[in-house]
Amino acid sequence: MKKTALALAATVAIGFSSAAFATPMTIDNGLDFGANGSTSTSAFSEVGYTGTLATSIYLGNPAVVGTQVVDTNMASVMNSFGFAPGNHTTLGGNSLPFFYPSNPGNLNIDALNNVPSVADANGFSSGQPFPYGTLGTWGLTYEYTILGTTTATGVDFTSGYYNVYYQSGAGNPHNGEQVLRLNLTSSQIQGVNLQIDGLVSFDFDGNGTDDSTAFSQSFLTTADGRNLYAAWLASPNSISWTLDTNVNPPLPTANQLWQAPGGALFRQTTLDGSITLNVPEPGSLALLGLALAGMGFAQRRRNKSA
Repeated sequence: MKKTALALAATVAIGFSSAAFATPMTIDNGLDFGANGSTSTSAFSEVGYTGTLATSIYLGNPAVVGTQVVDTNMASVMNSFGFAPGNHTTLGGNSLPFFYPSNPGNLNIDALNNVPSVADANGFSSGQPFPYGTLGTWGLTYEYTILGTTTATGVDFTSGYYNVYYQSGAGNPHNGEQVLRLNLTSSQIQGVNLQIDGLVSFDFDGNGTDDSTAFSQSFLTTADGRNLYAAWLASPNSISWTLDTNVNPPLPTANQLWQAPGGALFRQTTLDGSITLNVPEPGSLALLGLALAGMGFAQRRRNKSA
């Protein structure tokens, strides 16, 4: 019994850690922007972003393995390390402009990549021009801060988060409301391609409590009708996500780095990429529960024998 339960739990855990299959989702923002009676989009398999202004902050020499790295698009985090916008002389002697991210151009999710091609976007917009709400449109923005250390080939990110916000213009009570948090758990880099993995959460500030609202609870649903919030309540560590992007080069050159008076080194790049969600089938969750129950039974038997 003990070996069977452990093997089953390991098999299920491996299945949950894989993000090979994206779960098609729909968004319900509670308003019918298309005047067709539906408040939801058609199904999409991933969300895409282009032109995200990423600021990488190196707390030491990035060529040295183990140097701490903070990657962010949040002005408050940039400021805490001594960021200043404007033209700066890099370590290589050239001059480069450094900016705060513009809203929404450097902060927005600008595509619902659909399977099949979307029939009803229900007013979703890339956010140009700003503000949202023009001609009955809405969109999504996000802010993030992730932490890691340099390796010989890039950066190994091990913690951090992405917060996703609904934007629909002034007058909408849900304008600017957070709808999702994506907590980072691991990353891997191959060449210039960076994959980041993590778990979905409705603990929006990371303090261990449920911060969802009625709006965010109903916002995302799988194409086959399973509510994302309900699935998270049933099994908080079961819904995974994967972000794919590229950073070229993975480690900065001297001509890309500006050093702030406090000593932190800054590099800015624009990123394109996509984010997918993976919501396990209810049967998979039951299998995980069975495996964990078996592990607990085996542990109790060992304790009783001892």
